[in-house]
Amino acid sequence: MTVHEVAQGEYLASIARQYGFSDWHQIYDHAENADFRKRRPNPNLLRPGDRVHIPEKQAGQVAAATGSLHQFEVKEPDPIELRIVLRDDKGNALADMPYTLEAKDVKKTGRTDADGLVKEQVPVGAPAARLSLDGRGLSWEIDIGHLDPVDEPGEDQPVISGVQARLNNLGFSCGDVDGILGPRTEQALKNFQRIVLGREEPDGIPDQATRDALVHRHAS
Repeated sequence: MTVHEVAQGEYLASIARQYGFSDWHQIYDHAENADFRKRRPNPNLLRPGDRVHIPEKQAGQVAAATGSLHQFEVKEPDPIELRIVLRDDKGNALADMPYTLEAKDVKKTGRTDADGLVKEQVPVGAPAARLSLDGRGLSWEIDIGHLDPVDEPGEDQPVISGVQARLNNLGFSCGDVDGILGPRTEQALKNFQRIVLGREEPDGIPDQATRDALVHRHAS
């Protein structure tokens, strides 16, 4: 059995595709990954350095007559669903806005729903997507699979890179997602604690309540 070490930008579906599995459940649900499932209940939120056991693929058998031409179809992995909520600087949903989403060789157009949600399917393994608001002159480059967890289960330790990414996505800019709790990240945390948690004296410490609020506000 192979042990795969997760790299930044990977998620279960992309790892499964890399090893020739059309369904990531074949890896995630394997008995050897029981502890991994407990630590990572969301297969889309992995952390670089996580170790995943890759089971051996089982060879299939089919009966076929000799002297005839046979056609076999290889099942490709189902596309993944990308969900993005767009809001203005006051927290209001950008509803019914025309958009264009491009990922790998796929280009889709649509309109945000009443909550400002963009929901589209993109190919497994696409490293990034570009989302443009048609008519607004706005566009964003979205790194797919790069969101880290905010903490480790059973440990009262924050994952700073996961905290930073959510702060940035929510409009509380803290600069590069470098995993360092520096002055800019602390200030972003203070702003989040004051505005979202209503703290009169925010301390910029990513405590459990702050991390929970980030996950809830970010919806992941």
